Amino acid sequence: MRLLSFADSTRPATYALIAPVLLFIPHLTVALLLTWRGAPPVTDAGFWLLPLRRMAMRPDLPDSDAAVAFTVALMAAAALALASFRRANWSGAGYAVAAIIVLPGVQVAAAAVLALLPKFTRHEANGLTPGVNTAHVVQGVLAGVAIIVAAVLVSALAMGSYGWSLFVSTPVLVGVTTGYLANRSLLLSWGATVRVVLAAAVLGTTALVVLALEGLVCILMAAPLGAVAALVGGAAGRATARAVHGGGRPLASLALLPALFALEAAIPPTLPIAAHATVIVGAPPAAVWKALTEGDAIAGSPGLVGAAGLAYPLRGRLLGQGVGAIRLGEFSTGMARERVTEWVPGRRLGFPVLSQPPAMEEMSPYRRVRSPHVHGYFSTSATAFTLSTLPGGRTRLSVEASHILRIEPALYWEPLARLAIRLNMAHVLGDVRRKAGQN
Repeated sequence: MRLLSFADSTRPATYALIAPVLLFIPHLTVALLLTWRGAPPVTDAGFWLLPLRRMAMRPDLPDSDAAVAFTVALMAAAALALASFRRANWSGAGYAVAAIIVLPGVQVAAAAVLALLPKFTRHEANGLTPGVNTAHVVQGVLAGVAIIVAAVLVSALAMGSYGWSLFVSTPVLVGVTTGYLANRSLLLSWGATVRVVLAAAVLGTTALVVLALEGLVCILMAAPLGAVAALVGGAAGRATARAVHGGGRPLASLALLPALFALEAAIPPTLPIAAHATVIVGAPPAAVWKALTEGDAIAGSPGLVGAAGLAYPLRGRLLGQGVGAIRLGEFSTGMARERVTEWVPGRRLGFPVLSQPPAMEEMSPYRRVRSPHVHGYFSTSATAFTLSTLPGGRTRLSVEASHILRIEPALYWEPLARLAIRLNMAHVLGDVRRKAGQN
């Protein structure tokens, strides 16, 4: 278990051997998965800097590949954080750098700094007595709450950045700060530290809802990732409280957060998602075309998409016919405006999206929530329906749509987006099939 202890130390030579391996595990994973799919990566600067983003650039990325690559990357980042905090323990400094090493794009520089740190004079704190200092526990929880609220205000509202810094680095720093402050005079058990860190996370996200900065659904979707990151940070903070200290404590890493937010805001992701679905309709193409274009309301429940507050289609109305006609797509969150660019009756209907409503309606006690991510961070570029004649008077109806995702970690959010897309497509195709069968 000592190998998994944040309280132990790692010598410079050992760290210099371990860190490069952990740094490049995500690159190797992405390269192997892309090569296996027949699309070997271009190993340019973008690949070496942000390998997961390069993988997410594939419009038809399978969910299984995204899950494998993201899980491996998280495990490698956690192991790198462990090695980095142990390296900081040996030097008695560098805790602030170790706390941000989970962020892609700065990992190589952070690891290089840690590898070169000499040994500093430090105060030994290994003799902490087990117990509970209630005042320090409360300070730790309040500090964690403050970090969460401040991070959303700066990253999301001020800079419009939704990325690794907000969803991974911030929870890690919440855990580090809360764990460190709660344990700095009397050492809590690991179980008590977990409860304190999770209490800070729960109260912090509750504050976001109370202050109308976020809705409940978005918080629930981000919770699994944030909880894992916060617990890794909590283990590091607790260990740091009982380890050696020098010129830098982990709390100093908080000063780096605005710079990390600004860095991600300067290089935002633009990640394509291509989706398609097909249904066999027991009716001829003429009946299917009529059901597709007549503009009646879509019947049936939207299911999980509606329950989550995500946008789902209610009807599509054509203003005119033929190429150039305007199509109004009515969604649960508002109206989309589209222009027909493909019009072949009984065969093909295609339209790019000119404007669209919010991607979701936040679940909140307030009528209006200040969440920039519902506008423009997930968008639909174009949609097209294709009808093919089948034997026996049947029709194959296919739909293809292209989307853009502008939130990271993309390999975490993209499978969720694809699930919502698939459910909406199935909802629309099922409605057309029912209507065509009634004609």
